[in-house]
Amino acid sequence: MRGQAKSLLKQGIAKFRIKTHDTNSETEDNSAKYTQILRGAISLQKPFNIVQIGANDGVHGDPIYDFVKEYKHSTNIILVEPVETLIPHLKENYAYHPSAEIVNKAIGDMSSIRLYGVKKEYWADVDVEYGEDWPEYRIPTGVTTTDKDRLTEWIAKNVQSKSKTEEIIETFDVDVSQPGSLVERSQIMDEVHLLQVDTEGMDDEIVYSFLEGGTHPNIINIERKHLTKEREEEYNQKLADKGYELCDYTWREKLALRR
Repeated sequence: MRGQAKSLLKQGIAKFRIKTHDTNSETEDNSAKYTQILRGAISLQKPFNIVQIGANDGVHGDPIYDFVKEYKHSTNIILVEPVETLIPHLKENYAYHPSAEIVNKAIGDMSSIRLYGVKKEYWADVDVEYGEDWPEYRIPTGVTTTDKDRLTEWIAKNVQSKSKTEEIIETFDVDVSQPGSLVERSQIMDEVHLLQVDTEGMDDEIVYSFLEGGTHPNIINIERKHLTKEREEEYNQKLADKGYELCDYTWREKLALRR
């Protein structure tokens, strides 16, 4: 799979003309190209094992949902979501899938982690330009983060309320699972082919925890828009050192393939 997948990604990048430094246009089209690459990968590897960190509700704004649904009988997927209120939605949206595990934890190397989110009573006050057709819970739960300062800035721009920011923010602790134990305890997979990460600014740290724990997915996709230039450069170097080739296929996402 590794050699074949490497060749596949190179062919996919060439075929669909995904350019690493020209990612500010055709965002939707480039996202579709990611799906095409995954279709090519699954043609070489069945079942195709996926771990998704920061799954939210599993549907809205999710880059792999349509792919997984199309190949429900050829994929195994572990969906990790730390926000407990989202678990019923995630279970409902993945009820169709015959081989899905849902884990209500965060990922890391500690016993618990502190997260910051928007209190439910303020969800109706959220005013953003995206996700107009999404359910009310999706946008405010999607900005839950370990970075309180980042959430504070987001609230100042996107929550129309006279309340003080501290009154809008909820703080909660969640249990943490190490990447290795996540797979070890799984009943559906013992290796990871695709690691899909969206954790509001902690994507690089999540990937490092998998690699340092001995899990080396063939394909890794992260949301890079929250990374500083320095952190993104460090991420690029660390993954290159681990044997990955990287591609910034949209202005917000980064794909890596293991050699």
